[in-house]
This record gives sequence, C-alpha cells and structure tokens, in this order.
Amino acid sequence: MALKFNENGKFRIMQIADIQDTNKTSSVTVDFVRRALKIAKPDLVVLTGDQLKGYGFNFAYGDKKQKVIDAINNILQPIDESGIPFTFVFGNHDDQAFSLTKEEQTQIYNSHTGCLAFNADDRIDGYCNHNLTVNGKNGATLNIYLIDSLSMSLDGRCACVTGNQINWYKSVRDRLYEENGRYIPSIVFQHIPVPEIYEILKEVPKGTKGSARGYKQYDGKYFALDPDRTVIDDRSFIGETPSVPAENSGEFDAFCEKGDVFAAFFGHDHNNSFVGEYKGIKLGYTQGCGFNIYGPGKKRGVRLFDFDENSPSDFATHTLTVEDIEDFDTGNKLKYGIYTYAPTSVDSVKHILKKTAPAAFALAAIGTAMHVLKHKRH
Repeated sequence: MALKFNENGKFRIMQIADIQDTNKTSSVTVDFVRRALKIAKPDLVVLTGDQLKGYGFNFAYGDKKQKVIDAINNILQPIDESGIPFTFVFGNHDDQAFSLTKEEQTQIYNSHTGCLAFNADDRIDGYCNHNLTVNGKNGATLNIYLIDSLSMSLDGRCACVTGNQINWYKSVRDRLYEENGRYIPSIVFQHIPVPEIYEILKEVPKGTKGSARGYKQYDGKYFALDPDRTVIDDRSFIGETPSVPAENSGEFDAFCEKGDVFAAFFGHDHNNSFVGEYKGIKLGYTQGCGFNIYGPGKKRGVRLFDFDENSPSDFATHTLTVEDIEDFDTGNKLKYGIYTYAPTSVDSVKHILKKTAPAAFALAAIGTAMHVLKHKRH
C-alpha cells in the first residue's frame, strides 16, 4: 500500500503509545482508540511499542501463544474497523512476551490487512526496523523511520540502539538521497527515547512544581521542562523522568549529520507528554493510552502529526486525550484510581519504601512498646 499526501497536500499520523495489555484487553482502551480514530481520521497509525504487557500473569499459563495472538488482535480491532493503514515498533515489554518471538509477533501483525510493517534487514539488531515513504506530487516527500529500541537489562537499565542499526539508518538515508537527488525530510519513531531528551529538560531543586525525580544515572536529581527548549502549555507535562539508555551509542548524533531527520518521538514513560527542540531536531513524548497499566489519568491520549507536502519539517502536532472525548467512561473507578496513582517503576517503589521505612519502623516500635506495657499491667 503506497502512502500519499491527499489532494490538498496534507498527511496526518496518529501515534499510539503504551497500550501495554494482555489477552484480557481493556475494553476502555479499545473504546478510546476507536473514538480517537473517528475524531482524528489519520492517514496512518503508528504504534510505538509496549503494545503487550509481556510480563502479565495472563501470559504465564495455558496456551501462551494463543493468548498473545488474542491480545494483538484485540488491540488492533479498532484500527482494523477504521480501514486505516498502520505500522509499529516493539517496546521492551513486547520483548518479554516469551511465548512468541518478535518475528512471530510480526507475523500476527502482518496478518492484518492494513499492516505496513516489515523487517528491513535480518542482519541488524532488533526486529522490524523499517522505513516508509509518503509520496507527494513530485515523488517521495516525507520519510518515516521505525526503529526497534530493544529491551532492558534485569536491573532495569534501558538498552541503546546499536551501531549496526545506526548504520542501517545511514544506508537508507543515503539510498533515498541517490534515488531522489536530495535528502528526504524524515521523522523517527521508537519506543525508548535517546539520552539527548534530557537536553530539553532542566535540573531544578527538589519540590519544584511540575518536576519529576530522576533514577539510575540521574538518581536524586529533579527535572522540569526547560521553557527555553520546550513548548509549555496546558497539554505539556512531565510526570516521570525519562528512562533512557545509560550508554549513548551516537544515534542522535547520526540523525544530526545530514539534516534529514527533523523530529524523533517516543513512548515508554507513560506520564510524559511534551515537545522540545535540540540541535534543530524536535524531540517529543506521547503519553500512554492504556487503561490496564499506570497512566496519567484522563490525560491518557494519542498524538497527532499534521504534515504539508511542501514543507514536511514544519509540521504541527497536538494530543487528543480522554478529556477531549465527551462523556467518556473510564470504567471501573477503583482500578482507574489505582492505575492513575500507581508507582511508575521499580525504582520509584524502592524510593517510596526507603522514604516510608523509618515511619513504619517507628510505628512498629510504638506498637511493640504498647503491647509490652499492656502485658506488664496484667
């Protein structure tokens, strides 16, 4: 299926991030995606990883393969109904669906009529790295890279895109140049953000409104959106610090080399939604939209990108959230509340436990003392 700008020279992409579900897929998530598609009417849907809750208990027993098939089919149901073509990348939790390899998962996606994803090169790391071009009146006008940002280590550290993946990107970039006589303006979608995302944030004192606590290599530091490098409005928020690779493989630097990449957008950290710019490249987050996993309450949403074939790099983007949909039912109130206020990571749980441990110890000590005194009186 060839992607084309419409007769008015416009093209719209909808990014859906972090559905993160199992075969017992949230009907609320499916309903939100269905209604968002009807409102936005995109020309292409891009799923940016963690479609599956690979670690989910439901995948741990019974016919595991069939459960993964059912989960993907459920997630894609509203997209299938819309007839809109789609593509995807894998996230770290898709990689944890041990009953099916990424290749096998890709086969399930490809069984759906609208799927445009493919594995471009078996020799490179990850799976389903690929690109799609959107044609205008004068040929290829916009290029879309879909890159597998790989997984995470057992200690929770994010992998980085590898050297052979970066070389693959360069080879596609150069091939497009040879075919078109110019570098094609390109946007990148992947799950885990590049480390340079921190360049559009600023370190702030603890307790600063609108800030989030860092972990791993940023442990104990606090970050907020930098007003000099990000768009700050009522749609922008940072609810958790970016979980980025500890190692910088040079992916972003490669994007900067020829000026072809004008934007890169990510998912992975569900409570973030913002756009900034560093070294001429727009970097952005799209919040999670799944209701069977933690997320930003009624600010769960999808992101829309509007391109003009005459100047694709001057794109417009905004989010469509639950708050924008009239009379939207978020389902079971208890579950919704739990997932809205749940800790965002293992590190955040450790921090909470560490913070509350002295109080818990004191309460236990007081309780023990009262118990001893009570028995002494008797």
